[in-house]
Amino acid sequence: MKLFRLAAWALCLLVPLAQADMRIAVVDKELAVVQSDGAKRYEKEAEAKFAPRIKNLNALKAEFDGMEKKLQKDGPTLSPAQLESRKLELRRKYEDLQMQSQQLRQDKQESDQKELGLLAPKLDKAIKQVAEAQKFDMVLERRAAHYYKPEFDITRKVIESLNKMK
Repeated sequence: MKLFRLAAWALCLLVPLAQADMRIAVVDKELAVVQSDGAKRYEKEAEAKFAPRIKNLNALKAEFDGMEKKLQKDGPTLSPAQLESRKLELRRKYEDLQMQSQQLRQDKQESDQKELGLLAPKLDKAIKQVAEAQKFDMVLERRAAHYYKPEFDITRKVIESLNKMK
C-alpha cells in the first residue's frame, strides 16, 4: 500500500506544471467490486455452496460445547481413567473442529480469489471505459488521494459500467 501511494505521489510530482489542465479521477476499486452485481451474485452462490459445511461446523461446535459442559458437570464424579478418556475425546473433537474450520476458511478464500480474478479484468475495462468517456487523463485509487473533489470520484459510474458487462 505504501509503495502504491509513493508511486502515485511520484507520478503526480512528475506531471509538468504546463499540463495544469490534466484531468485526474479517483476510483475505489474494492467498493466497485463489492457493490457490483457480479459480486452480489457470487456472494449468494458462495453462501449456498458453503452453507452445508457451515451448518456441519456449527453442529460440531454445539456438540463440542455440550461435551465440554458435560465434562465439567460430571468431572468430579468420574474415575481418573474415565476423566482422561473424556478429555482425550474432547481434545480430538476440538482438533477436528479446528481443522474443519480452517479448511472451510481456506476453501472460501480460494473461491473468493478465483472470483476476484474473474472480476478484475472487467473492472479494469470498466474503469477505462468511464475514464475515456469522461475524458480523464489519469485514474488513481481513491485511497491514494488525500483530497479530491467529489465530482472526480468515478466509482459509481464504474459500478454501473461493470454491471452492464456480461
